[in-house]
Amino acid sequence: MSEFKQLREDLSSICVLYVEDEEKIREETLKFLKKIFSCVDSAINGEEGLKLFKEKGYRLVIADLKMPKMNGREMLYKIREINKDAVLIVMSASDSNVDVTTTVCDAYLNKPVMFTDFLKTLESLRGKLLSNPD
Repeated sequence: MSEFKQLREDLSSICVLYVEDEEKIREETLKFLKKIFSCVDSAINGEEGLKLFKEKGYRLVIADLKMPKMNGREMLYKIREINKDAVLIVMSASDSNVDVTTTVCDAYLNKPVMFTDFLKTLESLRGKLLSNPD
């Protein structure tokens, strides 16, 4: 458990944007994210997510791929154009037939996501999340 405490301590100041259209998944995941990060916002589609990103410039964006209005892939490409150093994680259903090589992201997790796998992903991205690209 001390590893989780250290990860939470290291990453607590990172601002996170979570973009997910399914309400139940969004609410449950937000509860978990708020145990790690002190600044967590959410959006229900890629269009809303991109708007929030432009306003606040998050360090970490976690997004589904299949969403209304603007899909996650398009949103992530636009975010990457705005900030090449943002850390992007995709959480998407394995049955979505996504070609991961065409998705601009730092990590890809299949839904349903095991939170232990999510924590391992955060651990692997800790250095990038904590680096100051300015």
